[in-house]
Amino acid sequence: MSTEQQQKSNERFEKMITMMIATVAIWVAITVYFQNYASNISEQARRRAQENAIAATKKELNGTIQYSYEWQGAFQTWREIGWQITAAEQEGDTASVERYKQLQERMTALSEMLGPNYFEPTIGWPDTNKFEADTYLVESTRLNEIYFAESELGQATDQTADNLVVQITLLTVTLSLYGLSITLKGGVRWLFVIIGSGIVGFCMLWLSWSLIELLARPEVNTAAINAYSEGVGLSYQFKFDEAIAKFNFAIAEKPDYGKAYYQRGFAYFDKNDITSAIKDFEAAREAGLEDTSTNWNLGWAYYISGQFQQAIEADERVLTIDPSVLGVRMNEAITYLAMGDLANSQQQYDLLIQEAERQVTEARQNNTQPPVSLWLYMDAGAIDLQNLIDQLDNNPKSWTESPTSDLISADHASIRDFAYQQMLRLKETTVALEYTGQLPTPQEVIQVEPFLFGQITGRDEQGLISNFEVSPDAYFPYGTESVTVKFRFSGPAPQQIIWKVYLNGAEDQSLRVVFNTELSSDSAWYQTFGYDYTNVFILTPGEYVVELYADSRLAQIGTFFVEE
Repeated sequence: MSTEQQQKSNERFEKMITMMIATVAIWVAITVYFQNYASNISEQARRRAQENAIAATKKELNGTIQYSYEWQGAFQTWREIGWQITAAEQEGDTASVERYKQLQERMTALSEMLGPNYFEPTIGWPDTNKFEADTYLVESTRLNEIYFAESELGQATDQTADNLVVQITLLTVTLSLYGLSITLKGGVRWLFVIIGSGIVGFCMLWLSWSLIELLARPEVNTAAINAYSEGVGLSYQFKFDEAIAKFNFAIAEKPDYGKAYYQRGFAYFDKNDITSAIKDFEAAREAGLEDTSTNWNLGWAYYISGQFQQAIEADERVLTIDPSVLGVRMNEAITYLAMGDLANSQQQYDLLIQEAERQVTEARQNNTQPPVSLWLYMDAGAIDLQNLIDQLDNNPKSWTESPTSDLISADHASIRDFAYQQMLRLKETTVALEYTGQLPTPQEVIQVEPFLFGQITGRDEQGLISNFEVSPDAYFPYGTESVTVKFRFSGPAPQQIIWKVYLNGAEDQSLRVVFNTELSSDSAWYQTFGYDYTNVFILTPGEYVVELYADSRLAQIGTFFVEE
């Protein structure tokens, strides 16, 4: 090729590269524009998210304060005045009765909780769940959901903006390659052109996809959020059918709404529709709500329905990430037990107690208290074992949560015996850790005779009990103010006595008694539970299970009933 031809070829190449550089420069400008556009959208979404987060916190805080004022300031005062009215009526003081009633009427006019929307005069009690839902729960839930939605939108748009920055960088590299190609001769310069053009083509496709993501981005679905928030409020008021209808609407509007599936699952669970609850918990997980709460409740629903292997798989999803979650550890332990796998159940209960001891020891070393949830979970674990025993004994209660006996194919007698041993172990461990900070030690346990339930009917001049009437069947009529336990024991006198009372399967901590009085064996001792110090309160109807712990060891259990 002659020099003239070579020169013309170079000129044509340089013109082509100049055009390509100009084209890429324009493409860079376009990409920069959309990068700024995406950044602005992201910034606006983050700003809206922050505003809603602040508004949600403010709404919940103000609502909680208002509820506290209405409950403790207005209703409790109104109720105390009511007790004064009762006392005045019993004394025949009609003037005081009239005065107190007028005061109640004035208070009612000043309190929203005591108004017709929330207060039921026939029972003398406000609907606090409806009050909380209307005052702050629904609105704070809505604002929080908008916050999460805006945050997700901001994060997604941030990713698009970051992608566009990478594209700008690649296009800048292309400009460099094109510029370098002009300074080179021969086939090498075409290599630079080909590589640069490949990058441009790739960036064109990538920008097209980024624009689709940016322009077709989902907006915050306020209709779904509003329905979800209202459903949460209705569930809080135990209006489960109405709540399910709201969650249905939210899911129809937003099929990937994981929280709506989760809350609808809870509503179905509370309606005892375990099959539907499991489906919704699974749907919540598939929608991305893969967290401790979802797997925890899914595992429990599987356990209740007798799907034990699936329950263990759900529990393991939690425990493999955080083995310190006591509630899930308990669920896995009792699931192995219901399967008849006593070895694995024993291992889980051992790990549970080790973790509980670790948390208590760590708290004491830091001069703090263990979380309240520790005691709740330990107590719940023992209650779950009792529920399982009740099912195996064909004596389930209205509050029993356990797989029915027909779903348990392993040997019922061995499961029942093991369940009782672990229940006793959990109860004694809980009391020992709470009051001594250490696990219970092997020691001689006092022998307590079966409890006698009755009422004190006479006292001598020194105030000592002179007459005690036993209720042979341990049944007491509605309106009973208190019940007394008579007991005798033999063996070494304990240093500490703890009484725990369970009403319909859950401990009534207002009736717990702890004292360190030295007791002499073979003497009759009495312990009264209830409200014999007042003429206003009575014992709630139901089943009362009374437990006596002597130096953290469970020495005796008895049951009495108050009829409706």
